[in-house]
Amino acid sequence: MTEPVPIRRARLAVLALLAGSVAAAAFAEPPPVHPIRAGDLLGLIDAHGKVIVPPEFEELKPGDPLILVRKSHRVAYLDYRGSMVIPPQDALDQPFAEGLAPMPMKDAQGRMKYGYVDAQHKTAIAPAFARAEGFVDGLAIAGVEDAWGAVKYGLIDRGGKWVVPAAHDKVLPHSGGVARVESKGKPPRLFNREGRDITPDGTDFIGIQSEGMVRIWSGRKQGFVTTAGQLAVPPRFDQADEFRNGLARVWVDGKYGFVDKTGKLAVPAKYDTAEAFSDGLALVKLGGQTQYIDKQGNVVLRLEAERAYPFSEGLAVVKRGGRYGFIDKDGKLVIEARFSHARPFSKGLAHVSLGRMSGYIRPDGSFAWKSEP
Repeated sequence: MTEPVPIRRARLAVLALLAGSVAAAAFAEPPPVHPIRAGDLLGLIDAHGKVIVPPEFEELKPGDPLILVRKSHRVAYLDYRGSMVIPPQDALDQPFAEGLAPMPMKDAQGRMKYGYVDAQHKTAIAPAFARAEGFVDGLAIAGVEDAWGAVKYGLIDRGGKWVVPAAHDKVLPHSGGVARVESKGKPPRLFNREGRDITPDGTDFIGIQSEGMVRIWSGRKQGFVTTAGQLAVPPRFDQADEFRNGLARVWVDGKYGFVDKTGKLAVPAKYDTAEAFSDGLALVKLGGQTQYIDKQGNVVLRLEAERAYPFSEGLAVVKRGGRYGFIDKDGKLVIEARFSHARPFSKGLAHVSLGRMSGYIRPDGSFAWKSEP
């Protein structure tokens, strides 16, 4: 296969300009960042509100260890200080994840295939794939063409070895060392990190992994299997959600409660509405009253508000008088209800809006960053 001119030109440019541009180092967890926007253009601030990437890009995806940014049809990569590491080019166009990124390159026979490069632009996994995605928990979705030219998908490890063979029509987003696969005319299957099929008999649908548990459906009933393949909670609930803070919300006889990882009702199913546990508490409603309960079902806080949201990082958004503010776990309004919109705290900051202005506030209510008026 003749290499397309644009890809060849971009690949050669990258090789010429970037070799050795990133110092060899063990990859650390990327620092916390927050997206900012100016019109339709995107940027980033750090946890202190400092702009590290000005809002001037059409696409922006934080990765590990570099940030992907795009203008027009060209992609560049920045470090978490905002310095350009890989200049605008056409060869790489996917985010780095766990130190690697998929890239089209020639294989030993001169055919264009996907392999993986590291942030020093060295080949980490030889090109062998028709499709390739980023790594998650040490595994990546990859595909190869079958004899008919159709792409079949599986999972590879960081050595490029197949963990789940490329024999499936689709591999769904995975985490926690388990993967969900689908093929036309066949029931969905669940595979573990060793490539073993751990799907319980009678499974009709498979949810996402959370806290080592995967929600499954059998008929119209829901239960949970562990990532080790143990059927921990046989499907018996009409409704269920993923585990959060060690408990999962379930629906029993028209009421909400919470089960532990053995399927035992840790909090009785008596609530009219309930949110998943967050920050150790769950937001519920009983008899028209809004409450926050702990994992034993004890009422920690009763609240009068037009609307309330789950706790995050010690604070919860509430709506009072048509405006949004934040309460602490004692119910004290610690950030005045003055915002037209507010989101929960995450990585030390919370996004808020006040009229046409938006920004991020600290836990004391002061602005770390705000948009131009």
